[in-house]
Amino acid sequence: MPILAKLKNEFSFIRGNILINTVTLAIVLVTATIPYTYYPKFIEGLGGTPYIVGLIGFVSYATLALVQIPGGYLADKHGRRQLTVIMTFAISTTYFLFAVAPNWQFFMIASILQNLFLVYQPALQALVADSTPPEKRGLGFSIINLLHYISVPSPIIAGVLAVQFGLIPGMRIAYLIVTVAFLVVAIFRMRFKETLRNTVEGNPLTGAVRNFPNSIIESVKALKTSPHPMLFLFASFAIYHFAWFMCSLNLIFYATDILNMKEFEWAALMAWFSVVNILSALPCGKIIDRFGRKKPLTVAWFLFVPGLVGFVYGNILVTSISFLFLGVALILANTAYPALMADFVARDKRGKIIGSFNFFFYILSALGTLSGGFIYEYLFPALPFLLSATLFIPCLILTVFKVQEPTSREV
Repeated sequence: MPILAKLKNEFSFIRGNILINTVTLAIVLVTATIPYTYYPKFIEGLGGTPYIVGLIGFVSYATLALVQIPGGYLADKHGRRQLTVIMTFAISTTYFLFAVAPNWQFFMIASILQNLFLVYQPALQALVADSTPPEKRGLGFSIINLLHYISVPSPIIAGVLAVQFGLIPGMRIAYLIVTVAFLVVAIFRMRFKETLRNTVEGNPLTGAVRNFPNSIIESVKALKTSPHPMLFLFASFAIYHFAWFMCSLNLIFYATDILNMKEFEWAALMAWFSVVNILSALPCGKIIDRFGRKKPLTVAWFLFVPGLVGFVYGNILVTSISFLFLGVALILANTAYPALMADFVARDKRGKIIGSFNFFFYILSALGTLSGGFIYEYLFPALPFLLSATLFIPCLILTVFKVQEPTSREV
């Protein structure tokens, strides 16, 4: 009984907005991982190449970057809920377009449209930060990261669809599944409760166009008030986004073309990757709440280096160990960062700060995917992974010497 009472108390914050976000995110991630398993190969089947995959990633993330600052401004001015609900409905239409895409050019246009609709991203991130108690942020964000990897059966489902119907028809079916999932999620998200007391009435979408210049000005003002350790944290994560996205979309190409893995072996490896993240998510969250955010983040940057190098030169066993390192590193980094960001930034500025930081993160993600695809196809396949491993060293140095935790945490 004491154990049950302790567990109930430990997870008592999972209610209201946090519960709705947990359920809807689980639905999205379990289904979206199915087509993502073979996404680069799907683009290849539509007439693309590794460089085209990088190009689609570039324009997608560049578009996503452009909507982050107005999205953050709208989140702080009009509130979090309305924008999130409207745009979740809109996202479902883009997955239908993916399902019927006749070529990679059509797919790229649909991807641009989808990333425009992700203008709600800062609003949802701010809503989650607002709704999570400061002392539970490590655990709270670790649960979100866990949800990104609960889709253990999804790669296997993708493999079955590819074997049963063929890669391209199977992925079209997968995208139709995600279309329905987003419609269900949008209906659930209508139950979100607004977390800001003082919001401006009106349509946030028309406000985005009308107030675009003002959103830039207000976001720059918010950035100027950020503590110096927060800016160094931002710098380390900016490097991380470029480094990780330079190699992540090329993992499947390298595994199947260079390491000679079969497509179903790749699906099994992705399932193992999900298992690693599930098993490490909650322990990592507790470590971050108990020992602070900086030390786990330092460990994360260190683990990326052997993880990427081992993948390049490994067999199936070494590659599995590399995915263990990469999985734990991603969980630690993606849990410690939002927790530390929420500790630093006041509630009424979170949308603008998240939007501003996301703008730079996505620009660097875009450049990373483009350069990674180019380097892989035209220079040397192993080079994106080795360059990425090298770039995690300055992340480690910045975190060790320049990032400090706040003496008191923002609510």
